[in-house]
Amino acid sequence: MWAELPESERRYLLRGAASACTIVGAWLLFWMSPLSPAALDRTAVQAAAGDAKGAVESYLAQAESVGRDVSKGEALWRAAVISHVSLDQPEQAVHLLEALIERYPNHPRVVEAHARMGMIHRHHHDDPVRAGIRWVAAASVDPGHPDAGRWMLDAGLAFADAGDIENALSALAVAASRSEQSVAALLAQGRLQLQDDPAQAYANYDEAFRAGASGEAKRLAHLGMATALEYLDRREAALAELEEIVEDGEADAALKRRRDRLLARHAQ
Repeated sequence: MWAELPESERRYLLRGAASACTIVGAWLLFWMSPLSPAALDRTAVQAAAGDAKGAVESYLAQAESVGRDVSKGEALWRAAVISHVSLDQPEQAVHLLEALIERYPNHPRVVEAHARMGMIHRHHHDDPVRAGIRWVAAASVDPGHPDAGRWMLDAGLAFADAGDIENALSALAVAASRSEQSVAALLAQGRLQLQDDPAQAYANYDEAFRAGASGEAKRLAHLGMATALEYLDRREAALAELEEIVEDGEADAALKRRRDRLLARHAQ
């Protein structure tokens, strides 16, 4: 049949077939390139298959390609997470997260980038100040984020460990406004203020108790109130707090010895 066709028609069909092959080839090259909308998903499959290093290289190629900012920012984020979690390369993760924040400040992953940098600074770099700054930044970028309260609590505890009491109390005050973190934040505030401002410390411990402290948190709230009352030279009230812990069956040996000491002093 081919041989019966006129030469002009054969040339026309060959040109059409060549054009179709060129289009298909170009489309396949595009689909397999970093510019493809499927590139992120394809690399995710690569990472899931265990090729973490190759996945990071693929994500970085996508981040440097010509494409949408949202896709390039996502590629940087995924490369950073794999570098941190799978490759145990926190320094590279920090570098990539900083690049994401600087290049695409309005990217939806910026909040998580700040939070992950806080985690790295805290647990890998042992730098509570830088960790606290990053957690505060994350909560500031999106105060309505479900984890914003936890970030402020973590920031407050980090600042406290660094001896920065002013910023610690400021962050903890924000965390205390969130129901999920209120008890832990109030207990931490009480601990930080116990010596310098026992009256305020008592108020914080009392508020933690009233906020629904239970188990160990409830015991710490009672113990904190008792300690604050001792600082205020209100020994009878302090003894009453310790007695309540004992009655609840939540007192350990050290706490019972403290109660007995107060009882002995009270009897004198």
